[in-house]
Amino acid sequence: MKKRILSVLLCAAMLIIAAAGCAKDNGEGGEGSKSKGTESESSEGEEKKVVKMGISQVSGQVLEAIAEDKGFLEEEGVKVELVTCDTAQDAFTALAAGRIDIVSTYGTNRPIQYIGEGEDLTIFAGYMLTGAMPIVANPGTKWNGVEDLIGKTIAGNTTYYAVCGPLLDLGYDPTEEIKWVDLDQHVDRLEAVRSGEADYAIVGTGQAETIEDMGLEIVSYLSDVLPDYSCCRVVSNTEWLNSNQDTAKALLKAWLRALQVYESDKDYAISLTAEQLEVSESHVSAYMTEPHYVINLDPHYVAVERAWNYMGQLGLLGENAENVDIKDHFNSEIYKAALDECVEEHYDEDPEFYDYYKEFYEENNKQ
Repeated sequence: MKKRILSVLLCAAMLIIAAAGCAKDNGEGGEGSKSKGTESESSEGEEKKVVKMGISQVSGQVLEAIAEDKGFLEEEGVKVELVTCDTAQDAFTALAAGRIDIVSTYGTNRPIQYIGEGEDLTIFAGYMLTGAMPIVANPGTKWNGVEDLIGKTIAGNTTYYAVCGPLLDLGYDPTEEIKWVDLDQHVDRLEAVRSGEADYAIVGTGQAETIEDMGLEIVSYLSDVLPDYSCCRVVSNTEWLNSNQDTAKALLKAWLRALQVYESDKDYAISLTAEQLEVSESHVSAYMTEPHYVINLDPHYVAVERAWNYMGQLGLLGENAENVDIKDHFNSEIYKAALDECVEEHYDEDPEFYDYYKEFYEENNKQ
């Protein structure tokens, strides 16, 4: 079966915007309202299940945009209220306070860290499987593999387990054998390389134009170092998920149908995303058609457990993380139910699509 080439939307950029907190973007119910499976009436008088989702202003959420535009949310009986959150910290603060119900574009390392620190969160789906995050160096830099980073200065930090994990597997200690220059802004990381302050930089997606303009080169991608590393997961408070399983399933059904559209009509997805983010279609196309960008809704327990273990070895989890079982904060059953219902109702629309994701689920969610 052919490899599915998908995309993501600026995974790392959402972690670096200046903080201003979460604010209502559209829909009803401001950030002060505690969400408990609220409902809204449609024009026909039918009640819809409402989900408040935190998103980054610069990343959006392409599957959500498609599901809304194609009417899939309406058909599944779900209304999504988007709440913009300027930083990952703002998003998870709002999640803990119940001002939003879910997040989907704030990485895997972030929710894992919060879980390790004692937050009762549950990962129940995926969004970005890999985020085409490049490793950048000055022109002429030879790349033999991830071990080239040992003994070097890197603009980035140890939370990039897609780099640090494989180095651990090779017997290195990336916390001691690499000098890290932790700069928030990706352009500053690139400038550190150009000026000679750093040998390499790890930056987020959507940086290709800046990298070229600064005369730098991409030597590798994180997904080359650690395939299927898990870029972003869909996360909620465990209490909300347990109380709103049908709502979560309906949402994932709408997103799965949107994913099928995304894969089959990339030009439409590019156009819709450009409109959503108010940027040029050429800018969106540059990353959305890049083969290292992979969107995949599967929760992928294998990748999540691997990331959890790497981050534990790197000392990035809380003091009591050894008492936490990541399995207790992972739910693949809701996604599987959504997939099964989509197969039953929509299989004939794209048999190859649904066969791929059924097989992918079976391969990557064994516990």
